[in-house]
Amino acid sequence: MRNGKRPSAVKPLKMQFKLFIGILLTPFSLLFGCVAAIRRFLYRKGILWSEVSSVPAIDIGNLAVGGTGKTPHTQYVINLLKQDFHVAVLSRGYGRKSKGYQAVLQTDPQDRNAEVFGDEPFMTHLRFPDVPLAVDGDRCEGVRNLLDEHPETNVIVLDDAYQHLRFRPTFHILLTEYDRPFRPDMPMPAGKLREFPRASRFADMVVVTKVPDGASVDESKWRYQLRLKPHQDLFFTRFRYEQLSPVTPAAKNLDCETVRDVVLLTGIANPKPLLDYLCRDAKFCVSAIARKINVVKHYAFPDHHTFTEKEIQSVYDQHFNNTGERAVLVTTEKDWMRLQSEHIRNIVSLLPVFVVPVEVEFLTEAQRDTFNQIVKDHVRGKEKKS
Repeated sequence: MRNGKRPSAVKPLKMQFKLFIGILLTPFSLLFGCVAAIRRFLYRKGILWSEVSSVPAIDIGNLAVGGTGKTPHTQYVINLLKQDFHVAVLSRGYGRKSKGYQAVLQTDPQDRNAEVFGDEPFMTHLRFPDVPLAVDGDRCEGVRNLLDEHPETNVIVLDDAYQHLRFRPTFHILLTEYDRPFRPDMPMPAGKLREFPRASRFADMVVVTKVPDGASVDESKWRYQLRLKPHQDLFFTRFRYEQLSPVTPAAKNLDCETVRDVVLLTGIANPKPLLDYLCRDAKFCVSAIARKINVVKHYAFPDHHTFTEKEIQSVYDQHFNNTGERAVLVTTEKDWMRLQSEHIRNIVSLLPVFVVPVEVEFLTEAQRDTFNQIVKDHVRGKEKKS
């Protein structure tokens, strides 16, 4: 070391290894993307058969693998349409233990849970308990069954059907994250996309999600970056987190003024926006004297993770076994669906659990109104044609 200065730092070995692995995986990504592109081409040319929806069918999908905010945007569209139309919802039900077609309203209430329907569809059902909702990996079969059971349905909202080409929705809303847009990404395994980015040209509109608070957006630059066609509308949304809500008896009986620390438990694709919110803006109480939240530990699990008894017991022993502690467990609505599973329910009931509800918010009222009008006009237009 000369003159008290350290030699210039070399590139971390981890980054070099990641780059090396990315180069090795690139041929596989190109192969994966080509297979997806050929498959889409065969469906579009009618070489492979696809079923056209008999009613307006709005798909909220993406090109990336998870994490773009499909469920909150699906819920936004449901809430937008349910006042004027008979809405039904169809999802794959990712992560469920059941098989085939499952309809919530045809299932006994005591048997309705995330294990049967998947965490995200079940969460949507709890928000809209009167809206017909079903899960089925076969979108064609799922739509037919929904329409047979609810013939009054005049619009179907599909969660994550952009790559399910055997069924043809009438309108595609494609989501992409602000911090991880589909361009310049590439297909798996080197990238995080299910198809080449150019598959975005089949969307009717694109929504850039999870825009950070205070971030400025230049629509023309985003249109150029994403290479959108003139007819493709572009919108920008962010998440609005609501007041923390107690969901267990231990949380409901807690004096929030005594809380010192938070243990965050997530099993979602991208917990960063939530973590930023908790560290920056969230408070336990509406009162002016409420202290900001101190996140002492974040247990981050993969998306749709099935929590085990051992994992929850470990969280309990580490942070909540001492009655003198003033900590609470904070999680998402989606994770709360899985935390109610029978094999961990008894342990979870002992924890002071709070959930953070999330809503979709457009960056401007003008964008919100335009989005709402386009979606409603599409449903009305398709109704007239039918």
